[in-house]
Amino acid sequence: MARIGGEQTRELEGMLHDAAGRLSPAHVAALVAHPDAVRLALAVAADALTRDHPAQAGVETIAGAKPVRVSAGEAVERMAARTHEGPAETLLTSDELAARVGLKTRQSVHDWLKSGKIVGWRGAKRGYVFPAQQLDDRGRPIQGLDRVVEGFEDGYAAWVWLTTELTSLDGATPLALLSDGQVGRVTKAAEGDRQGDFA
Repeated sequence: MARIGGEQTRELEGMLHDAAGRLSPAHVAALVAHPDAVRLALAVAADALTRDHPAQAGVETIAGAKPVRVSAGEAVERMAARTHEGPAETLLTSDELAARVGLKTRQSVHDWLKSGKIVGWRGAKRGYVFPAQQLDDRGRPIQGLDRVVEGFEDGYAAWVWLTTELTSLDGATPLALLSDGQVGRVTKAAEGDRQGDFA
């Protein structure tokens, strides 16, 4: 992967600084608390932008419009216009997850979380929350989930990655492919993304 020049790095830092200045203190605190989620969001945005403007990704094009610089506000509007809300996620409490999978205590749920068997993060109101979509039809964690989750320091960042349609997976979400038994393919994509290979 080609390294970004110093001038471009400083320009990106300036854009991020400007964007952070427009966020509420609560939003800034949330982003600081989840650095992996921030890096992942930037990677997904970069992936989408290079897909739309291959000339900026170092790929030679034969024809087409020259990429145009836009303001940060217009970039946000364009990204929002391309973002489609999916179905609402079901987030379970420790007790709800324990009941669903047949564990006797919520401590067993937290043991699963510590060992990387499931994905969870501290909720806004109380305790940890766990996405129900990580369970298979039998109510067990989807096979291979632990092999992907172990590479993320943050459960929320892991979940964002698992539920994002990725170019490296032909537009599929890693979670869908894990559900389909394609553990090796998803594990390889996760390793590539952590190394900065977003193509």
